[in-house]
Amino acid sequence: MERKSLAEVELREATFPLNRSAPSNFLPALRTASQLRELATLGVLDQALSQVVMLAGKVGGCCLVERVPSGGFLSALTCEPLAQQRGGGRVLLDAVITAARTAKLGQLTIEVSEADAAQESLLSSAGFARQHTLCRMALAQPPNRSLLPTEATAISIDDAVTFLTTAPTWHPAPSVEGEVLRKLAPRLTALALVSDGQTRAALVLDKERKLILTLAGEAAAVSALVVFAAVHHGVAFVDSLRSDDPAVDALQAAGFARLSIRTAFSLLLGTP
Repeated sequence: MERKSLAEVELREATFPLNRSAPSNFLPALRTASQLRELATLGVLDQALSQVVMLAGKVGGCCLVERVPSGGFLSALTCEPLAQQRGGGRVLLDAVITAARTAKLGQLTIEVSEADAAQESLLSSAGFARQHTLCRMALAQPPNRSLLPTEATAISIDDAVTFLTTAPTWHPAPSVEGEVLRKLAPRLTALALVSDGQTRAALVLDKERKLILTLAGEAAAVSALVVFAAVHHGVAFVDSLRSDDPAVDALQAAGFARLSIRTAFSLLLGTP
């Protein structure tokens, strides 16, 4: 079994194990080579830090690492069964940790399904510590049109980040912190609900993936804005939302339901 950086292989080859392990009920988890290439171009996906393992000349496992303010975010960690049997998961993880230390990153973070006991055990054995609980949500029924506002305002990513950072309930995952959203701005759309000259709620979405990346605001305004995004932009998924975030209830009122519970883990690497 050979280990390489993502930069040394064809991105299309790396998507095969990633997509075979993606949950069937969460379509945004599917990845294409063009998406990975765009993320790398925007300075989010780090192809040197990201690692793959090779079996018989093919990619048998992959770990994607995105650059975030705190260090590195492992947006995917997966191995084919044969590579896993040969310790591919640990090879990938150790390689990423070594590369991150060499790059003088301060921390690595990852989100794992609570149903994946094997991966939780792997992370714990490598020194990762459990942090907080997150949930994935999906539109489970037609959006609640009784909450549909007459209009919502398209705003810049900068304006959305400015509002979100002042919202007391906004606790973003590393993958959607303000600095990352600004890098991703070319592929994102931001919406706000404004009344009486005040912004009541804002969200940022990826229209291609039909995914709300992050949101915050007054509960009723969040529900209304989410319905607007679902009706007018086809949004059907939300990811990396803290389970105790009041936006969870607002999303449920809009017609969304929890798909899965995930746990955030982190590994401190020292001060860069």
